Amino acid sequence: MRDNLENVHVTLSELRQMEVIDINKGKRLGFISDLIFDDNLERIEYIVIPPENAFLSFFKKRDEILISWNKVKTIGVDVILIDLLQDNSEE
Repeated sequence: MRDNLENVHVTLSELRQMEVIDINKGKRLGFISDLIFDDNLERIEYIVIPPENAFLSFFKKRDEILISWNKVKTIGVDVILIDLLQDNSEE
């Protein structure tokens, strides 16, 4: 597992092959479909996960799940663990 996210180097294609899992509920949220960067294109701000039935709602962006990059706890070999209950007030 890659615990220090500051020094993690992965490609978008590698990220898209990793399943996103909420560590609090043990729930599989899906796979990353896109990334949203800050205005300077220096940092990832959000990961985007399509809705469960993405095939049926191919043109519906409103159903996408946006997860703040601050919620990412660990990037593993084939999974990304996130903490949806994490309080961002410390950051």
